[in-house]
Amino acid sequence: MFKAVIFDLDGTIIQLDLPLERMRDDAKNYYINEGLPPELLEPADGISSSTAKAKEHFLTNGLSQEEWDVMQQELDVLMSKHEKTSAKHAHLMDGVLESVQAIKSMGIRTAILTNNSRHATDIILKQLPLEELFEVIQTRHESPTPKPYPDGLIHIIEKLGIKVDEAVYVGDAVIDGVASSRAGMHFWGVSTGETKAQDLESAGAERVLASLREIPSLLSACQKDSPIE
Repeated sequence: MFKAVIFDLDGTIIQLDLPLERMRDDAKNYYINEGLPPELLEPADGISSSTAKAKEHFLTNGLSQEEWDVMQQELDVLMSKHEKTSAKHAHLMDGVLESVQAIKSMGIRTAILTNNSRHATDIILKQLPLEELFEVIQTRHESPTPKPYPDGLIHIIEKLGIKVDEAVYVGDAVIDGVASSRAGMHFWGVSTGETKAQDLESAGAERVLASLREIPSLLSACQKDSPIE
């Protein structure tokens, strides 16, 4: 059934300890300083939802696409500073190496899609043995638009030369489930990040796992039910 497993990075493959609240606040403050009415943002808004609201407001009030793109570049610089600092202290989640190696031994291809920056990801790759395990490691800088948009997942599928329903995306956040749903891809949640199991289920997770160690046996069971042609 599955020809590829695509993984999220932080919270799924690695523990990154990003200062998420500070990053969300920085994003909101950036947009407000640029002229976004504060009342349009809610306390629960994250970076992605704040950006969606900001984009709608600015583009419907005379901002050009080119000017919006400049704003996104400036925000990217702010977010990258946090990511690069945290990347220096990243470490692997329990069972990652054994689990991914087991998946690859089954003839199933592996890839990573992350909303982290390329610079931060490169710092992580210098410290952790990930490049040899994954055929594609794609950051937000290689994705047309980052999660929750499906573009990154679709881009990876095209690189691998497989169909979207022949892959499963594994992630620890609601945003991963949204991107998978929009791509028409299977989604398995892992409760190793900041998101509760029930929230992953609500985001469309077909399975919610406590550890990546569960994936090889689950894949094996799926392959027996629907063998890869």
